[in-house]
Amino acid sequence: MRLPSKSYLINVILPLLVGLIALIFYTANGRTPASVPAQPTQRPSVVATADGPPAATAQPATVKGNRNLRLGNPSTAVHDPAQPDNYLIERPQYVLSYNRDHGTPNWVSWQITESDLGDVPRSNVFKSDAALPKGWYQVRTDDYTGTGYDRGHLCPSADRSAPPEENNQATFLLTNIVPQAPDNNRITWEHLEALSRTLVRKGHVLYVIAGVDGDNGTIADGKIQVPGYTWKIIVVMPKGESDITKITADTPVIAVRIPNQLNEKLNDWDGYRVTVADIEAATGYHFFTNLSPDIQQALKTKIDPAPAS
Repeated sequence: MRLPSKSYLINVILPLLVGLIALIFYTANGRTPASVPAQPTQRPSVVATADGPPAATAQPATVKGNRNLRLGNPSTAVHDPAQPDNYLIERPQYVLSYNRDHGTPNWVSWQITESDLGDVPRSNVFKSDAALPKGWYQVRTDDYTGTGYDRGHLCPSADRSAPPEENNQATFLLTNIVPQAPDNNRITWEHLEALSRTLVRKGHVLYVIAGVDGDNGTIADGKIQVPGYTWKIIVVMPKGESDITKITADTPVIAVRIPNQLNEKLNDWDGYRVTVADIEAATGYHFFTNLSPDIQQALKTKIDPAPAS
């Protein structure tokens, strides 16, 4: 038998032996040499946002990353098209849970500070929301035409009146809009919105969550459900404070639940004061989950005197 030549041993066999010894050494020490392909790491899940297409992976709300959801996610909404009745949309201006089959938000949550209030003109341009998952119906502004209901903001236009103009424009996306009876929208609801901004101009930071419950039929050939009630919860921070750790059992809370019937004459908002626990009972949601249980209980069961405007 012919033995391998000396040059073959040096140029072929020896490098293979060296490589094998190096591989054994690196593996024994928990490392991977550059010549050995590393195992792929698991790709991070991609969450849906208002600026991009949704993924099929459920994700919790990024509470720390969005000032508008600091008190908690009351319905545990997620970025998941497989959860069409509780689909989370996060924007710099507000956070909401959307209900595809109702064509409306379940709730919208936002913070108001003095820096949110400015002189940007009201947009008045209602738009379909292209951030919804592919295949979902995008409500159109003319779906409301001739119904008798207003296109009612949950996060108000005037709460986002500071530059840039995109802040105000975002409030006119139809995922922030519900069919609202004119008296409710233009009188009762509007008066409470105005009071909120008065408190902010006095130095308070507010944490607000507004939503709907109940069923008053549908509009737009069944594509949009008319809520039986609109509700709102406002936590009034001490002047100059926005840190939720400063919330105590004595922190003022305003909670209302207002009938949403066409042609019903309503009183001012103060006539519809309820406890937060009442709204929880009507909706099944859980509010203030980022606060301690003792403070949650105190805030949910009291009705504070109406703040002076």
